[in-house]
Amino acid sequence: MRKLLGISISTLLFIGCGKNIDYSGADFSAATFINASPSNPIFNVIVDDISQTATSLIFRASTQYLNIKPGARNIVLRSNNPALKVDYVTLPGENFENNKAATFIAYDTLLTTTSKLRIVRLKDTLTALPDGQIKVRFVPVAVNAPAVDVTFLRTTVTPNDSVTIFNQSYVGGTPTAARINEVSRFLQIPGGNYTIKQKIAGTQTVLTSNAIITTVGGIFKGYFTAYSTGTAQGQPLSIGVIRQLP
Repeated sequence: MRKLLGISISTLLFIGCGKNIDYSGADFSAATFINASPSNPIFNVIVDDISQTATSLIFRASTQYLNIKPGARNIVLRSNNPALKVDYVTLPGENFENNKAATFIAYDTLLTTTSKLRIVRLKDTLTALPDGQIKVRFVPVAVNAPAVDVTFLRTTVTPNDSVTIFNQSYVGGTPTAARINEVSRFLQIPGGNYTIKQKIAGTQTVLTSNAIITTVGGIFKGYFTAYSTGTAQGQPLSIGVIRQLP
């Protein structure tokens, strides 16, 4: 069985809320969490009543991969303000499989301070990449955005070249399994520095853009998740990008 790329299998120790969990060897899975809600909630990631985030997640912030013991885990995204006592997301009995990874994106807007956020869980298929290649994907979670074409413009070659993912619409409040599988897939493209452009579908009208640098130690490599957000609560349409690995 392939090991999760770039994640240590040495003995792990989680510390939080006065509790410790120890496990070792290959007995783990992993998950990363993204705050893509334009309501700008600030939350911590809680797994089985143990806080996993030393720093609370603000809008467009994310964790690195968190090591999680396989099995049924209780996941909570909880307000960092103790006075609110609000859990924005509760996922009881969320299943984690040995040596597999996932990305959780919290999105949509809060109507009140006690509202719940929506969340989508992506399947992360991570395999070794040759030097000079990267993998990217795009997840449209901007609630009021139109359908867009998303172009990855490589700026480290002359002339510039590009790859476009066409006709991407908001995943919806309750995306289907097929839609989740679609946005979970990574696309392998040549390494380089890129400008990511969201354009109105079928046009060259750029709505917003963001840049990513894909080098590690002078080598182009890595996995990247780009996502749209904003378009509500006074937040403009924007593109967030996280490096999944390494």
